[in-house]
Amino acid sequence: MKRNVITGLALLLACLLTGCGGTTETTVEKPTLCVVLKAMDSVHWMSVQDGLEQAAQDYDVSVNILWPSNENDVDAQNTILRDVIASKPDAIAVSPCDSEQVDVLEQAKDTIPCFYIDTRAEQFDFPYIGADNENIGRLAARALAQEVENGQIAVIMGNNRQSTHAERLQGFTEELKQYPALELCTVRESETSSYLESMKCMKEILQAYPEVKGVFCTSALMVLGAMEELDKAEAAVKLVGVDMQSDAMSGVEDGKILALVGQNGYEIGYQTIRTMVQYLQGKDIDHNVHVETPVITRENAAEYLEKYLTERGEGND
Repeated sequence: MKRNVITGLALLLACLLTGCGGTTETTVEKPTLCVVLKAMDSVHWMSVQDGLEQAAQDYDVSVNILWPSNENDVDAQNTILRDVIASKPDAIAVSPCDSEQVDVLEQAKDTIPCFYIDTRAEQFDFPYIGADNENIGRLAARALAQEVENGQIAVIMGNNRQSTHAERLQGFTEELKQYPALELCTVRESETSSYLESMKCMKEILQAYPEVKGVFCTSALMVLGAMEELDKAEAAVKLVGVDMQSDAMSGVEDGKILALVGQNGYEIGYQTIRTMVQYLQGKDIDHNVHVETPVITRENAAEYLEKYLTERGEGND
């Protein structure tokens, strides 16, 4: 009798677990992707986040987006990455704060699919999603050369340990060789890629090279800082920057910035999730997934600005 009671309880438990009537419904967990960015202190990174979140919704995956307090906090980013690796997600994408210090990814490279987003490192040959940064530099040099026939040209660049800025400088200097009448007089590094630090760099350039005719800034924040300093100094210097954000494009439209080489942060984020999902599905992916880098000038700035605002629900009805 006792045995029959135990058997009956076992059958009842099995019925409760499987559902009386036959078929068992199983809950399939969504793939979990982790994306570790450099920061969230600029319009560019907020746009990347928007693209990541929209793609996660469209492709029905879970995405955890993490970042340190600023783009120079390498230790904090590495701590985040250690925790992410320990959580064993289905895939990881990272934008390194320091392209020369990614040793922590050694812990993941053989067990978790890894990707670079926006910024790459050479230590591990992971797939990359972002702009062709050397080409951005070349396009910037051409934009300046079209307006400045001869004279001194300067560069204000972000942290040289980030491949993003180093590659843009490399492309710029290589392309500038095609224009022997233009002299690259100085390269100033803005350690934090900040507005205020770029203002300081621009001021130092004007003091040291009062005849400078053009400046290439390797991000939108820096070109806005340089623009502010030029306004204060009432100096006529042609500026070229990078990125797509409304205040910088307004500067182009107003004629205060000669040109921007655009990279769509939203598209970088979206394509990152899309590429990771395709990889997990066993599909072939490109090792380098490059987003478009249009040259935005006064002639087309209004068009790009309207498109940018419309994508974010801020455009005119």
